[in-house]
Amino acid sequence: MPRDRQPRDVPRRDISLSPARRLTRRQVAAGLGWSALAAGTGALDLVLAACADGDGPPPAPSPSPTAGPLTVFGAPGSFGGLGDGGPATVVGVPGFGFGPGQAAYMSAVAADGTVFIGTTPFSDDQTRPTGTDLELAVFDPAGRQFTRLVIPTTTGRTSVSSDDPADRGVGGADAADVLVVPDPAGGQRLVFVSAAPFHGWNTTVDGQYPTIGGLRRVSSGTWSYERRLSRTVDELAGLALPNQAAVAYPEVGPASPRSPRGPASIARLPHSGHLVVAQYFGDPQSGVQSGALAVLDLDGRLRAWWQYPPTTPLGIPIVVNPREVVSDPTSEPEDERFVLISDCRDSAQVTQPFPVQEFSYSASAGLITPKSTAIRAVQDGSRMESSCFDAAGNLYVARTKVDGLRADTMAVYPKLGGERTLVRRAPATDDWPASFGIACRPDYLIAGTDRGGLVRSLTVDPATNTILAVGLNGLLQAIRPSGAPGRLTFSTSRQLDIGLDKLRGPATRYVGVRRGAVDAQRRVLWLPLNQLVLGGITWPYPPFKLDQWLARIDLRALLGR
Repeated sequence: MPRDRQPRDVPRRDISLSPARRLTRRQVAAGLGWSALAAGTGALDLVLAACADGDGPPPAPSPSPTAGPLTVFGAPGSFGGLGDGGPATVVGVPGFGFGPGQAAYMSAVAADGTVFIGTTPFSDDQTRPTGTDLELAVFDPAGRQFTRLVIPTTTGRTSVSSDDPADRGVGGADAADVLVVPDPAGGQRLVFVSAAPFHGWNTTVDGQYPTIGGLRRVSSGTWSYERRLSRTVDELAGLALPNQAAVAYPEVGPASPRSPRGPASIARLPHSGHLVVAQYFGDPQSGVQSGALAVLDLDGRLRAWWQYPPTTPLGIPIVVNPREVVSDPTSEPEDERFVLISDCRDSAQVTQPFPVQEFSYSASAGLITPKSTAIRAVQDGSRMESSCFDAAGNLYVARTKVDGLRADTMAVYPKLGGERTLVRRAPATDDWPASFGIACRPDYLIAGTDRGGLVRSLTVDPATNTILAVGLNGLLQAIRPSGAPGRLTFSTSRQLDIGLDKLRGPATRYVGVRRGAVDAQRRVLWLPLNQLVLGGITWPYPPFKLDQWLARIDLRALLGR
């Protein structure tokens, strides 16, 4: 989704718009308001990327040691020069690929080894669709089988487009995030959310897409969409108290569903099993510009909700758009911790540095409580980009330089004596919105992690407690900590070039990476490689197909056993 022009910003989740962009009737009707925060990857991304430094089937066999740790799957003949003596073994899979207008997005992996990939439009802006359906990928590594799973609407439609002729036949919906969770009925289920599940059609005829959806593994061993595990935004509102539904899922007009307020990210809380959801957008109907946080159970009931309050650091109003939530696996019951990274802009729609903030959730009280204020690592314009926790509850935050394109050194806030240092040093006192964005210097800034592009994937290998960071230029860096939390040292000697340059096509295209998923049992990192359209084609345009890929990194080969 694009950004302002000096240089062209790339807000995380890649959602940020030029203030001059005209809001369409559909965007207003969908309740997305100034969807100016839904912008995609700009042309500068391509320049930088080109120049920057459980039970189930057995796991797929690892590549031979001579082949190296990297294997890339895709449609036969789609690999460009990647397989020509480069770092990767390429594997053509018949039928590998998404439908017209859909690009690979976030990923998750199940205990049986199945890999799931969500989807985003070629515009990288969920409010500017480039397809006509809602779909996910289900990849079986053992059988090397790719399934394009198309999700139907409530009336059974598998392809729906806007009623506005100016939209040139696009519509459908996105799958903004995917998450594998334990299923109360046994085994696991896949949960996905759609940030923009409606684009201006007649819902009486065409139906609604789910705002939150579910997949289960059926007796045949395949994964299937389960309508009874899924909820449209109107159904979510029906499960909430009326006063909660009015703010969490506001009405936008008689001809439109309610607004889901752009659910952009989900995380599972470790004790309650509830899902915390980052709602990116405000509610323009009521004048609320900043987004919110919601906690749902697996039935879709709203257990807690928290609106981001007005923030005016130094008297400057800031709009806060929650973009990424990550839960702490070392949380205590009734004090389940998670961190939030938000996109930010001022009243002139100029992008401001992104902060990280820690929260607590009490399931019995149904409360979300800030534990820290929203902090930056240093006051140099750098941005908190993406985060993860290790097994000890230490928080790692990948950062981006002020230009929004190049990686900055990674920040670490360790857990000491049962509390993280960002909470100790920058607690959420009563007036914390006024201190929004203050500097809270991390205990560690990891030297050598500022190579290449901004980090698009940040995951952990549980077997070695190694942090795996992958930038938009395709450089994977492995950061291995050692020592006690208060005396950590870090090794950054292991790295791998995914070889994105060899996949790149015309200058109107962009090839990048998205959040990967670690299969802990099989010691594999799965990494979606997607292809998008840059500004060379004016949106909207009729749907067409682009190749997408999936990288497999053998962590035994990369990191050792």
